[in-house]
Amino acid sequence: MRISIFGLGYVGAVSCGCLADLGHEIIGCDVSQAKVDLINAGKPPIVEDGLDVLLQNAIKNKKLRATIDPEDAVRNSEVALVCVGTPSTRSGGVNSVYLETVAAQIGEIVRKLNIPQFVVMTRSTSLPHVHAQMVAILEKTTGRAMGKGIGYVCHPEFLREGIAVEDFYNPPKVVFGATDAVTETLCRRMYPESIKAPTFYVKPDVAAMIKYADNCFHALKVTFGNEIGMMCKVLGVDSHAVMDVFCADQKLNISPKYLKPGFAYGGSCLPKDLRAICDKARETATPVPMLGGMLQSNKDQIDQLIKRVVSESRPKVGVIGLAFKEGTDDVRESPIVACVEVFCGKGHPVKVYDEHLSPQALVGANRSFAFQAVPHLSELMCGKLQEVVDWADVLVVTHRLKPETWAAVKWKSGQRVLDLVNIAGLRAAPGYDGLYW
Repeated sequence: MRISIFGLGYVGAVSCGCLADLGHEIIGCDVSQAKVDLINAGKPPIVEDGLDVLLQNAIKNKKLRATIDPEDAVRNSEVALVCVGTPSTRSGGVNSVYLETVAAQIGEIVRKLNIPQFVVMTRSTSLPHVHAQMVAILEKTTGRAMGKGIGYVCHPEFLREGIAVEDFYNPPKVVFGATDAVTETLCRRMYPESIKAPTFYVKPDVAAMIKYADNCFHALKVTFGNEIGMMCKVLGVDSHAVMDVFCADQKLNISPKYLKPGFAYGGSCLPKDLRAICDKARETATPVPMLGGMLQSNKDQIDQLIKRVVSESRPKVGVIGLAFKEGTDDVRESPIVACVEVFCGKGHPVKVYDEHLSPQALVGANRSFAFQAVPHLSELMCGKLQEVVDWADVLVVTHRLKPETWAAVKWKSGQRVLDLVNIAGLRAAPGYDGLYW
């Protein structure tokens, strides 16, 4: 492929060397003459292990050159890889001025030169609305619709500074967010089979958010490790010994478990143990704002759900699943119990169906919690799912039931179905409303 690379900083310079090494014809473009001169001399404009050899070989093999002229770059390529900076605004937002400037330049050049087919790929990290702006700019400046001679791709990078070359050849994943099928076909030519990584073809907005999810999670992990370390220090415990075992657990800890968006956590363990750590942190004057913030964040999840249900019209609320998760009758600190308590307090009629829960069978702390929170729980419980569905104006679904159970349900016209766990069998219901999807 013939690829132009706009922006010769960390991502752009590494892309120049590595893509040329894969056999593509590369032309780098930057507003800085100094960077352009360095690339043309086979010298990296950044410090990055192994990049100097790649650039030297690419220049020697005539697979790479650089220019300050964007028209030269676009004319001699079929794909533009945009790697310009996206610095923070004063408020912390994304400053997309460089992206937008490059998009407008490319679009105008494509139109001026009447290039029949051209694709713009953005590697710069930016939020979904910025990519939507890029699409709009390209369509306006070229006078074409996406898939009709112009295409756009959000192609996030997963390169760590210092080992970016190694990461390029051994990425954790490859993500393409293309606007159309024609553009997606071109994406499939980008990397040879030697680049072995799970590859995902998604929408541009999904691709953009994947990068943010990654980096926020990485920041979360660093903060979590450090806050656990601080608590271990004040308690006289070796934090590395603790975290070595923590990280060895790949069934729950280092795994996809608990990472899908859904409702608040509950049960007899997570809230209690997190409160204990936060209490000890206060006692020892140890600042653990992330751990402490989890309690507030979980409460906010509950409050936001309540706001989506409670209204002046006092709709009848049917709750499918009262235990803190399916497959159990444990209602201790179940977040949906807290919601039912508020629904009732706000004057909403409530009925509850839980296939594993019988108020008469509750014992011990489980029973005490349930009846303390909702004293008239027995009156709210209903043994038939369809009866609750027929009665409710709003259904709040917190448990996954068997697919055949949902398939047999007859929905009521005008009913709202609020799904907290992303159940495929519910999506056909009229008035379906996913929690975060």
